[in-house]
Amino acid sequence: MDLLLTEQQRLLAESATRLCADHGGPKRLRALRGAAAEMDVDAWRATIAAGWLSTVVPEHHGGQGLGVFDLALALEQVGRQLLMIPLNEVAAVARTMSRAVDGSRAEAGLADLLRGALIVPVTAAAAWRRGEPSLHYDPKAGVLDGTIAFVAYGGSADAFLVAVDSGAQPVLALLRGSQISVATESNVDGSTSSRLTFAKVYVPAESVIATGAEARKLALQLNEFLMLGAAIELVGLAAAALDVTLDYIKLRQQFGKPIGSFQVLQHRAVNGFIDIELNRSLAYRVLAAYDAGEHHPAMVSAVKARASRGALEITRAALQMHGAIGYTEEHDIGLYYKRALALSAQYGGELGQTSRFSALTLEPAGAAT
Repeated sequence: MDLLLTEQQRLLAESATRLCADHGGPKRLRALRGAAAEMDVDAWRATIAAGWLSTVVPEHHGGQGLGVFDLALALEQVGRQLLMIPLNEVAAVARTMSRAVDGSRAEAGLADLLRGALIVPVTAAAAWRRGEPSLHYDPKAGVLDGTIAFVAYGGSADAFLVAVDSGAQPVLALLRGSQISVATESNVDGSTSSRLTFAKVYVPAESVIATGAEARKLALQLNEFLMLGAAIELVGLAAAALDVTLDYIKLRQQFGKPIGSFQVLQHRAVNGFIDIELNRSLAYRVLAAYDAGEHHPAMVSAVKARASRGALEITRAALQMHGAIGYTEEHDIGLYYKRALALSAQYGGELGQTSRFSALTLEPAGAAT
């Protein structure tokens, strides 16, 4: 399979590189953390204007009809520049709603989303390996109960795409934020996680996107999208952390010579580079297969597990190669490490995804959520 970028993909990657560099970076992240901002509103508006969300939406729904692979070219730059925007989450919602059989129910929400409305997914992937989400839907009464934690950008959301696979019937519904109680806490990197509480929330028929087997299928695709998106952000983040470290060891002098001339540090840097390239190659192949509908669900977990492990190992090595200054709050390399901590845990860390990979390969009937 040829994974060389097409001309259109190359142009998308170049524009994403410029946009993310203009709106991101350590200085911008520090400013957002200082202001206790959940997301970068200016960067998000620029993302909407660039039309990145429409890459995963079919043309008959007003999108570009491309694929997740194309969006990943932008997501990698989001990770590289430490942008605090919900591109992965909202794009996952856009793709999911655009694939509902009854498109009329999702049409209004999808149009609002492409214009800039913030609709965040609420799915089992959010609470991965931290206890099963206790959401229950009563189809007779049309009522949703329960709580779910670790929802990204929940404090800023206008609405939520809620996937429930418990109770009498699976359901996928679009609910207004005003219907739901949201409690938000800060993560180590300055991002946030929200706990959503549904207290007898009424779900009108027009808000239901899908039910039954279709809802379960869409929820699985939604979960996998979130895992792949977080993984490719981690690849970009790890690459940026390695670049920062290479610049440092070329300049830092010890014993009258740059520490980058020491073989032990050269080996660590090369190992990091190889790991990044392997993870990017794996991610690209799985993304291409995902778009073609030919991927094995276990490989989604393989991508997320490897990207999580790789990003943490590379950023930890980066801290060590910076020496004592790398552990101070003032140095930028610590921002990459903290972001890697949060992103690696989001939608399933290395251990959780390795467990899922084993279940899907050793037990063909294993759960794929």
